[in-house]
Amino acid sequence: MVTIVKHEWHQHDRQYAIELDEDLLSEIYPDLDEDKITSMLKQIEDGEIDFEDVINEAWENDVDIEWEFQYDDCWTDRKGGYDVTYELGNESSWVEPDKEPEPTHKCTNCKWTGQSYDAEWQWPLDDETGEKEAKKICPMCDNDTELTEAGKQEEKEKEERTARWAQEEKDSEEEDSVDITELEDTLEELKREFDELKLVEEDSENTSNPQSAKWPFEK
Repeated sequence: MVTIVKHEWHQHDRQYAIELDEDLLSEIYPDLDEDKITSMLKQIEDGEIDFEDVINEAWENDVDIEWEFQYDDCWTDRKGGYDVTYELGNESSWVEPDKEPEPTHKCTNCKWTGQSYDAEWQWPLDDETGEKEAKKICPMCDNDTELTEAGKQEEKEKEERTARWAQEEKDSEEEDSVDITELEDTLEELKREFDELKLVEEDSENTSNPQSAKWPFEK
């Protein structure tokens, strides 16, 4: 199987792709047997046969190629038509569309589901403490909402991240505290060493000019 990519240039790149296999080649070349079709497919893959000629043959033989739309990067039409180019592709040529995120909230009354930002906010009256507690309600019927399985997982991951950040901050504060304690101990040690040096210096000054001892045999 060979992947062929088609580009339509409308002052931008609009990409399509097909999987060119033996069945499609047999439609384009109905006179070729199975072995020749297999050999031809291998030659296309190796670049020995120009696949643009194959596409043109399909057009001339009224073989409808169902190109699968991939993407385009903008929408600008150019007068006078547009250029079309082809190239050999591979697995990375296929662009998977972005998947819609799983709904995190659902209504307790109707069948509505959606994301947190799709729900409405409701601000009830002051409670006994004088505070207002907002909650998410269904945008369709104004009833309460609850978390879906995806919402519960998202909330769990959020709590884990918050706990991890709090622990990292606590560890950082403890490291800072240890550093301060070590610094204070170091300063105390330096102070003690300085005091000892002063005592040694004072003793040295007191014994710098001692009286000469007399010769024990001197009369």
